[in-house]
Amino acid sequence: MILALALLTVLIGTLLPVQAGLNAELTKILRHPFLGAFISFSIGAMTLATIIIFQKTPVGDFKRLLSIPPYYYLGGVMGALFVGSSIFMIPRLGATTMMAAFVTGQLVSSVIIDHYGWFNLPTYQINPMRIAGIILLFAGLFLVVRKPA
Repeated sequence: MILALALLTVLIGTLLPVQAGLNAELTKILRHPFLGAFISFSIGAMTLATIIIFQKTPVGDFKRLLSIPPYYYLGGVMGALFVGSSIFMIPRLGATTMMAAFVTGQLVSSVIIDHYGWFNLPTYQINPMRIAGIILLFAGLFLVVRKPA
């Protein structure tokens, strides 16, 4: 089961550079990076609303929105930063370098989150294998960024 979910996640991960490329082209046409990001997020929000409607997801009590600690909304800010920076970075770095850098950063923060069990996640201690994985990702990033001789 875990292997199937991991493979599905890899497949979904293949969409990220495609999304970044499409958003960069959208931004070129619109001539404004924040407008491009806004359109992308708006379409995403409409897609999620459609899924919620078709799944008949109970909307629940909207009063709960007032009880949510404000820092939980930072996920949306971080998503906007990720999409906005991918729009900015992909034409400057290329898809491979941009994604290698993003994945490296994601793994570093994920290892820290797992180690401390932040966000009520199970803890997985930092160990030599995880450190080796991080080192290998940085090595891969170096090889991707390095200009051929």
